[in-house]
Amino acid sequence: MNRRTFLAAALGTAATAAATAATGIALGRREDDGSTLRVGVMANLTHAPLLAGLGSGRIARALAPVKIESRVFRAGPRVTEALIGNAIDVGTSGPAPAVVHHARHSAGGRGGLRILSGCASGGASLVVTGRSGIGRADDLHGKAVAVTQIGTTQDLALRTYLAEHGLKDRAAGGDVRVIAVAGATILTQMSTGDLDGAWLPEPWATRIVRELKATRFIDERDLWPSRRFSTAVLVARADRAGDARVRRLVTALEDEVERAAQDPARTREEAYAELTRTIGNPGKRWDLDAAWSFMDFTSDPLRETVEELGRRAKRLDLVPHSASIDGLFPVLSARR
Repeated sequence: MNRRTFLAAALGTAATAAATAATGIALGRREDDGSTLRVGVMANLTHAPLLAGLGSGRIARALAPVKIESRVFRAGPRVTEALIGNAIDVGTSGPAPAVVHHARHSAGGRGGLRILSGCASGGASLVVTGRSGIGRADDLHGKAVAVTQIGTTQDLALRTYLAEHGLKDRAAGGDVRVIAVAGATILTQMSTGDLDGAWLPEPWATRIVRELKATRFIDERDLWPSRRFSTAVLVARADRAGDARVRRLVTALEDEVERAAQDPARTREEAYAELTRTIGNPGKRWDLDAAWSFMDFTSDPLRETVEELGRRAKRLDLVPHSASIDGLFPVLSARR
């Protein structure tokens, strides 16, 4: 099995299963009667504005009388596949899954997905254990490095970094083991020495640094011009992008992003409470506070960095070279 086939199979199988599991029913569910908006959000700190808005009830109040039906996902490809499969109407995701799934499911810019707003910049790092001996890129030879799922924005970042330093994962004929497991499992396996490192979003990167005394080998902001790059965007299916309910959510999320900048302590508290409610154990409260400094919240989707992710996905054969991300960006709100 060649690398493109392996990655495509991994992406498709995992994401389709996740989308089905997220709904508990077949994809392409009931006909929309306009009364409900199905919103997906990820259990990462880079999605804090949406988490805070949902948990506090502000978004529900902003969209009333429309009812909000929210679902929490653990990785971006699960969000975008749920969108493609009509399991949700709109959600926040990392930009790389949006790029990949749009390229695969659109034709000449028609169909596919639409990025409607930004949410976060930064908040991703490669962390390594002390026992790994990793101090420079060449030290990654023969090492085991994890991501939370194949096809995430951090997975793309890791594979790009490897390629830029003459390294390859085993699926491409190299000797770096790239493993996809949940954040909690990564924490456990790095503590036991089964994993040498992981490219992770916040708060996982900071949790591992603080709990395991690991090293932040790469703060991904240092790899981008002006230290700004998209890590969370609001995405909808193309046929939902112009829906009045979705447009009201865009405005509500912009308000939450502004609130995160003006009153970060409140957003942190509300996001932590929502993560506790939905996933049970988001880690220690002070780890979340420490992780906050590694990201910025912005309604700007940072289009140039998203387009760069598309070029990287092509170079890594995650999408066919003939694929296009035309149409991924509609005309966005002027409030930005």
